[in-house]
Amino acid sequence: YLDYNATAPIRPEARAAVLAVLDAGGNASSVHALGRAARDQVEKARDIVAQRIGASSQRLIFTSGGT
Repeated sequence: YLDYNATAPIRPEARAAVLAVLDAGGNASSVHALGRAARDQVEKARDIVAQRIGASSQRLIFTSGGT
């Protein structure tokens, strides 16, 4: 049984983006400066994903679940 979806290596540019956001910290729901910066990162990611799939960023919802 091989499940490449579960074991595929992460692309280097995706890893770098995740690490940069994790290193920045902040809660995107907070109103302080660090929280606003985190929210900006979420909205930037939303815009990029929406553009790549040809959708409106207002209609793109990120969830915390993996399944």
